[in-house]
Amino acid sequence: MKWLKNIVTACFGGLAGLSLNCKAAVRLQSEALEHQLSFRQRLGLRLHLLLCVWCRRYGKQIAFIHHAAHSHPDEMTKIVPQQLSSEARERLRQKIRAESK
Repeated sequence: MKWLKNIVTACFGGLAGLSLNCKAAVRLQSEALEHQLSFRQRLGLRLHLLLCVWCRRYGKQIAFIHHAAHSHPDEMTKIVPQQLSSEARERLRQKIRAESK
């Protein structure tokens, strides 16, 4: 009977190590976008995602952003010139002058 107790302890002890908190699940979801996780990490992440709706949503959001960024890499590197209107420039000049007095 001691052997059965050892097996049960080993199984449940191993499962306890798989439980993740949300912070660890978020980190693993980000890592999974860049490289394949180990079997233990994937299993722990899947168990957490079964229970946590917030981490599932986060995973969908970062997967969407990751896919969108990689689908349009040329648009991510374009520099868009930022120009202020002449009225906005004048307001800034007046504000700077007023603060420097």
